[in-house]
This record gives sequence, structure tokens and C-alpha cells, in this order.
Amino acid sequence: MRRAVLAVAAIATLAACSSSASTSGTSSTEAPTSTAAEATSSTEGSTTTTTPPPKYAATIEELLHLPRPIVLAHTAGEDNFPASTMFGYGEAVKAGVDVLDINVLLTKDGQLLVQHDDSVDRNTNGTGKVADLTFDQIHALDAAYWFTTACSDCHDKATADYLYRGMRTGAVPPPAGYTADDFALPSLRQLITKYPDIPLNIEIKGDGAAAKAAGDELAKELRDLHREKATVVASFNDEIVSYFHQIAPEIEVSPGLSVMTAYVLNHVAIPDGMRILQLPPEFNGVKVITPELLAATKQAGLYIWVWPNDRNLENLESYRKFLDEGIEGLNINFPSQGVQAVKEYLQQGVAAVPSKGCSAATAAAGQTTVQFTAGGLPGDYVRTIPDGAGTAPMPLVLDLHGWSSPAVVQVVFSGLSAFGKSHGFITLVPEITRPVARWDSSLDGTDTAWLAALIDEAEATLCVDQLRVFATGMSNGAMMTSILACNLADRLAAVATIAGVRSPSGCSPKRRIPLLAVHGTDDGFLAYTGGYGPKVASLPAPDGKGTIGTGVLATGDDAKAVPTMVAEWAARNGCSDTPTMVSVSTDVTASEWPCTDGADTELYTVQGGGHAWPGSPVSAGAADIVGTTTMTISATEIIW
Repeated sequence: MRRAVLAVAAIATLAACSSSASTSGTSSTEAPTSTAAEATSSTEGSTTTTTPPPKYAATIEELLHLPRPIVLAHTAGEDNFPASTMFGYGEAVKAGVDVLDINVLLTKDGQLLVQHDDSVDRNTNGTGKVADLTFDQIHALDAAYWFTTACSDCHDKATADYLYRGMRTGAVPPPAGYTADDFALPSLRQLITKYPDIPLNIEIKGDGAAAKAAGDELAKELRDLHREKATVVASFNDEIVSYFHQIAPEIEVSPGLSVMTAYVLNHVAIPDGMRILQLPPEFNGVKVITPELLAATKQAGLYIWVWPNDRNLENLESYRKFLDEGIEGLNINFPSQGVQAVKEYLQQGVAAVPSKGCSAATAAAGQTTVQFTAGGLPGDYVRTIPDGAGTAPMPLVLDLHGWSSPAVVQVVFSGLSAFGKSHGFITLVPEITRPVARWDSSLDGTDTAWLAALIDEAEATLCVDQLRVFATGMSNGAMMTSILACNLADRLAAVATIAGVRSPSGCSPKRRIPLLAVHGTDDGFLAYTGGYGPKVASLPAPDGKGTIGTGVLATGDDAKAVPTMVAEWAARNGCSDTPTMVSVSTDVTASEWPCTDGADTELYTVQGGGHAWPGSPVSAGAADIVGTTTMTISATEIIW
């Protein structure tokens, strides 16, 4: 039930970008299931449904005829996540890919292992040839042992750079929703069983008798698991491709190196029945994908799935260029950036509005703190720019901190900055210098103008798509986000509030603005039922001297219950009076007020949830302060 509130709000075409746009619609890390029933039952004033499963192309034929380019997760996205692991594939599925790209070899005991290399040396803490080891021996290894964000298999980095090392053994806890086994190399059967509906692109590694034996087992398993029509099989060795086609003619195959070389260099026809050319941009110094080749393949009814063989081409800017050239598939190492590139490609019918900064020198990718003053109020902001930023406009997200929780804390508390870096949007986490980090969240307060000036600065110095500027925040930051929705609706595409939505009297946005709220029923600071919770008394006073104390009372707008405030936003947005109730996870229900003009309004209610950012490990680690943090959903993923 992925709503992708921020990304979809500005331009409706984004909703159709990925056939798996609801891949993490539960926003949990559980695998999608092909058997989830879509049921409805009547409740008073609402409709309740279970979460529908993601929709993938059922066959390769259907996949090739989707009205858009597709994204494949090359070995699970090996520069983004540990290659060939269930964790990597899980994250790629959540990113919204269309196809899982897999390499297989036979183990000593005849099982098909998902692994790129013919040995385990490069990416695990073990050594040896796959053919000389049993599956159990290999599965016990740590397949994330050598992964870093700078290099997927470097053996010379500082220990702290190996982000996932030890999760396989249990020495380090895995991310929410994953287990130690998700950091091992799986069998093909395990992977398909986990993700039974998503199409597959499988390369048989090696050659000779061993590769043919792997082909025999592959054909058997695909038939056993009923994935014959949803799989493409490839090999660099044309002999192996031909052999597999002979034993499994019902399964789509891609030509090998010799056939593709003859086609590219000498225009020798591709054998009948082969339609998908899996090509690098260049090979051994020869440019492979040229305008002439693209024209020829389109005329011949062939499809190009590009696999960048240069890490310098593994970035959002390159993915955009591939799509602009007319390439039909991206088999890439940063899946979420590929999904973003496809979204932008589809969006071309509604052109981005580039900011002034698109014609100026672009700030370097990475994270930095920038000093900023406006209206006499000094402050700063933590700016995170994703790789691939250039002259193509990118979305901009403001992430607002909570009371007494500075910007540097919000960066790690929400995780939006890191998420934006891998998903292709710029993130600003601002803070006005005050005795206590806080926002003036009154409708006529000074902070609206300060934040508007911050947007001005970002648009003047960075390449921003002015149609895709968003705001979100936590607690007092969510309250401020609500005020921005009232006062800056003409500049924001959508807003999301975590544990702090407000609906002030006198709020009159210049246009309808999509809004998503997330709130826990056991919030001890801003009560779900309205007013302030008992924990507010312990917060520092605005002047930094002492605490707020027990004398503060919520009156008027602040005394409203959270569902009442969100319903008021639905009314402002011209939504239907009756929300649809959707079961998102075991402890989360979404109330959705659909609107005819796309300004949808939603409330995610977390049963038993505290004053928390769902899915955040940092929030979960502060249970004594914020209460319970659900890990069955990720607020960061839901709002994007």
C-alpha cells in the first residue's frame, strides 16, 4: 500500500513509475507475498482493507511491454548493499525494482548458489571455490564481511567502514525486519521462495560441463517453482545459452558474448527467439551502445538492458542519460537511484521547474553544515546532496527537528538525509540558534519567513526542481511543518508530520496540499487523544532555564485529538468525508481520505506507539524517553 506521499504529490505520473511502487507498502522489511488477500469489511464510517501485494509483471512478455523503462537490481545492487544477500535483495525490492538480477553456480553438493564469483574469497570471510564447498559451508559465511559504501569488496578499509560485518554471526544486530541469515549467500530456491512474484534475470556463471549442470538444475528449479515465464536466463558463453535453450525452450534467453559482438560490430542477426540484449556501454575500449545501435534494435524489436561496467557510470546522472538515449532497462548497482531516474523520465511530460541554482556552480555531493541567517535570526542547516547531482533538477526535502533535539540529532533520528543520498533527493535539516532548539510554531510566527528564506537560498545555490520541494518534521518540527502547510502551500508539493500534526484555526493554504501524519496512540508528549502528555513537563523551557513544568495546558487547537486534526486537513483538501482504513502491519493502521485532485490526506496510527519515528533504530534506542518505536514500518520510507 505504498503511498509515496512526498514523491507522488506534485505529479501524479510518478505513481505509475514502478510496478512495485507498493513493494514496501507495508513499509516493513518483510518480503512481499503473492497470497495476500485483498479483503474489505465495513466499519462505522470507514472501510477496512488488508494491504494489497505489490504488482509485478507476471511474465517476461508482460515485462517487455510495460509502457516505461525497467530497473533491475544487479546482484542485489552491489554498490548499495552487500552483493547477492537476502538483505540486499530485500532493500532492492523495497526501492521498487522490477527485476532481480542473479548469478548462479552449483555447490559441491549440487545446490544452486546465488553468487557472482566462482569463489567466496572476494565478498565473504571465507576462502575456496564454490564447486569445492557445500551449500551449508558457504551459507555459514558472512557475505557482508567486506562491504563498504565506498567499495563493495575492498579488503583494506578501516574496521568501522564495514557497516554490516558481524550481522551474519549475531555479533552485531541486523536492521529491523532482517535476520542473521539475510547476510549469508542464499540458494536460488530460498531467494525465489522469499520473492515468488518478481521477475528474474539469471546468469549461469562459468562454462563447460559445470555450467551445463547448473543449467540442468536451473531449468528444474524454475519449473518446480513455476517461474518459467517470468525468467530470463543468460550467460557470457553462447554454448551455455544454446544448451539451456535446448533443454528449456519455454524460458527466455539472452545471447552470449560472441553473438552480441557479431551483432554490434558486424550486424549479424540475433538468433530467432532472443529479444533482450544485455550490454555494457563500452567493452575493451569500444563504444557498444550508440545511437545507431539503439535505432537498429528498436527497428528489429529488440530490447537493451544496460549494465554499466564502470563504477563512474553507477550514479543518478548516468542513469538519466541512459534513459534519455532510449535504453529500455537499467541493470544497476544503485537500485533506488535507478527507480528515481525512471520516475523523472516519466515525469518529462510535466517538465521540472529548474531553480536558479541549476545554472550556477553546483555544490559537491556529501554532507556539510552551512551557516544561515534570515530576518535577523542566525542559524545553520545540515545539507546532504546525493551522488550524481548536477544540472538536472532534484527534489528538495526540509527535515525539521523536535523540541530540544538539534539538527545534528534529527539527521540520525529520522535517517532522511542518508535515505535521500541513496534515493536522489537533497535534504536540509535546519536549526535556528536559540537557548533551546525549537520552532515558533504559531501561525503568524517568525520561523515561517526564516524557512521560506532557506528555500530561497537552496533554490539559488543548488539545482532544485521547484515542483518538488517538500517538508517533514518530528514533534515540534511536525508542528512547524503543519504551519508551513498553512503558509507555504504554494511552494511545497506535500508535507508529512511525525508525532506532531497540528490544524490551527485560521489556516487557509493558497492551494490544497497533500498531507501525511504518523502518530502513536501512547505518545507521552503530544497525546493522540489531544493535548499534551505528562512527559512535556520534563522538556527544557524555551529560555533554557529549568523545565516547562506541569503548569502548561493545551487549549484550543492544541487540545484536539490527532484524528480530528487530520480530518480537518482532509476537509481543507476537499477530500471525501469518510476515510478508508487500511491494515498496514500488525500494529499500524492507515486512514486514507482520497481526493479527486491528488491532495490525499492520510493518518498512520501506531497502536502502542510512543513519541517516536517509526523504523528508526535511534528512536528505538531511546525508549526511556520517547516510548515504544514500532519497527514494523519505516516512516522515512512511507513519506518518500
